Amino acid sequence: MEAPRIRIVQESEATGETKELYDEIRAYFGVGIVPDIFKLLSARPDFLRLLSETYKALFFAGVLQRQLKEMIATVVSRTNSCSY
Repeated sequence: MEAPRIRIVQESEATGETKELYDEIRAYFGVGIVPDIFKLLSARPDFLRLLSETYKALFFAGVLQRQLKEMIATVVSRTNSCSY
């Protein structure tokens, strides 16, 4: 039995709200692409918007700089054997 797969909307295929969110994500994060973590929720624009807003709140607000927060997230992921 084949495992279920998550439908991912690629940037070139995005339309409507998903395209708008992809454009916002690219502009906000300034990396020129939509990171894969966001694409995982691309079939559900309502979830994609929530993830985007949550990420912004976690990594761009507060006392610690974004770079430090991302380093902490990387160390935690490695410690937990997360290959992503």
